[in-house]
Amino acid sequence: MKRIKRRLAKNELARGKLQAEKARKTLDSKADDLFEAAYKKLSSAALLDNSNAEIFHYWGLVLYDQAQRKQGKDAKELYKTACEKFEVALRLEPDNAKVMNDWAAALIEQAKNKPDKRAEAFYGEAKEKITAAEALEPGVGAYNLACIHSLRGEQKACQKYLEQAHQADNLPPLRHLKVDKDLDNVRNEKWFKNFLEKLAEEEEIKASEAEAVEKKVEAEKQPEKSREVSSWWRRLKRS
Repeated sequence: MKRIKRRLAKNELARGKLQAEKARKTLDSKADDLFEAAYKKLSSAALLDNSNAEIFHYWGLVLYDQAQRKQGKDAKELYKTACEKFEVALRLEPDNAKVMNDWAAALIEQAKNKPDKRAEAFYGEAKEKITAAEALEPGVGAYNLACIHSLRGEQKACQKYLEQAHQADNLPPLRHLKVDKDLDNVRNEKWFKNFLEKLAEEEEIKASEAEAVEKKVEAEKQPEKSREVSSWWRRLKRS
């Protein structure tokens, strides 16, 4: 019976992910309906298997994504609920560094809308989560730490953790770095502009390498008949 419930829970989780992906790609008011549909599927999955940390972790991520589209009280409630889901996920998997880091991201968002003293409490809790995550998986929380230090006007620390995130290959895409408001306090600094330029150059190199590999693969897929004709033509020229 448990095995059947777990299988059904996985199916509901998959359906929830499908609805969530549709919601993320929808920019108008219909997105809220799709988010709600995703939550219903995730809730159903959790009822079928309340020991599956992945369900609660993903649920928290979807809440976080919806919160990013909201403001004021609506955003606050969504971030708070996301933290509650991350807490459940971490209770089920105490050594999951990604859950710790995602929980920290939701705490950082809550800190932004608080007075200084209350914000520090949220930042402090976020740093605790990230420190625990870093102990398990070095580099996983470096970007979030960079954001905390940027928001607090601590430029050297921000630069340090951006470099660490880069070395650990845990940076978000360059297009995100260019618009992330958490980094607005360092955006006009020379070192940050140089950092973005370096990332852009690296992306160009990777794109060129990927294109070369793709061309090589396509060449290797050349129909056997074409290769035979080519070989026949070379033999003909030699004779």
